[in-house]
Amino acid sequence: MAQVAPQAVPKTPKWNISLDPKKYVNSAAISGDSTKVVAGTFYHAYKPADSLAKTLPAPPGPDQFGTYCFNSDGKQLWVDQFTGWEGVYAVAISDDGTVAASGGWYSHNPWRGFIRAYAASDGKLLLNNLIGARVNQLALSANGATLVAAADNLYLFQQANGVFPKTPAVFKLSGTKNSVQSVAISGDGRAIVIGDELGYVYLVENNKGRFGNIFRWSDPSLTVVHGVAMAAEGGFFAAVGSSQLAYLFTPVTIQSGKPYATYDFGSVARAGWVAIDAAGDFVSVVRNYQQTGFVYGLENANQSLKLRWNNPQSTLANPNSTTVDAKGEYITVADGYPDNTPGHFYLFAASTGDALWQYQTKNMNWPMGISSNGTGIVAGSDLGSVYYFTPD
Repeated sequence: MAQVAPQAVPKTPKWNISLDPKKYVNSAAISGDSTKVVAGTFYHAYKPADSLAKTLPAPPGPDQFGTYCFNSDGKQLWVDQFTGWEGVYAVAISDDGTVAASGGWYSHNPWRGFIRAYAASDGKLLLNNLIGARVNQLALSANGATLVAAADNLYLFQQANGVFPKTPAVFKLSGTKNSVQSVAISGDGRAIVIGDELGYVYLVENNKGRFGNIFRWSDPSLTVVHGVAMAAEGGFFAAVGSSQLAYLFTPVTIQSGKPYATYDFGSVARAGWVAIDAAGDFVSVVRNYQQTGFVYGLENANQSLKLRWNNPQSTLANPNSTTVDAKGEYITVADGYPDNTPGHFYLFAASTGDALWQYQTKNMNWPMGISSNGTGIVAGSDLGSVYYFTPD
């Protein structure tokens, strides 16, 4: 039987701020030293979970969205607001806290997605690029010099003399109706991992802003890759999706056409997110289970992935994200689904699986991230609020 997260003690955030205008906070990120957080506002007219309608509601007209940056005391450092369509789906911040990025939908007539980069200290715009699709996820190298975006294709921006190019390098996916679902990057920016909508995992080499070798792998049972994660040191990367396995790779094993190790969950269910510590020694995965979910802490040892605890932890609703700090001491999880139902933020001890605390919101939650040094946590809710927690 799974251990039950709801037994965790209630937690109070250090601060929480309701963004204006109020929209979903679909993504949030925190710098490595926990002194800066970024978040973005987004809106999409989702079909209700219990609806029999075959089509979504008509898309709303132009509205105001923004990318926001705060310090660890809740002081707003800057904001970039714009009038557009659906808005900020993804944000990122470099581990050293110097560069932030955001991306999402900008317009639907014509269809345009956007990728922006900022100086994280004051919000100075460093990059503003329009593409033909929504940005699903972003990742930055540790020093912010390399930015990658997951969308219809993989987009790579590499600084030269401190300046991002206006035109990215583009790796175009094969297959119709395909897109990059998730992207991650090593700390030095030289290795990129992506997962696509057709179930492929790729390791892509970054050669000073140009694509080098590209290695692709798939499993017949893996019809879509929902999440990938790259260890900051670059030696390991992980992927999860629609199969009953979690996959761990090294650059060598993907070239040989197989994972380094796998973990069998025992059943097929949506594994929506994966995280890995800096050395690649510990992996966290969240999976749906009916209307609730499970949290797995997997240990990388002796060329195998093994559950570190006796049983997985459980969540009160479908889990949507997970992160771990660089040393692999803490696991964060955000949950909630469908819209207009309660969501929760959790912190688990990676060593034991114990649920250390939880915080409930009145609507579902997607982003929650811990700083690499393990001292601060940022989270966002579909209530339109940003939260800052400390682990203790």
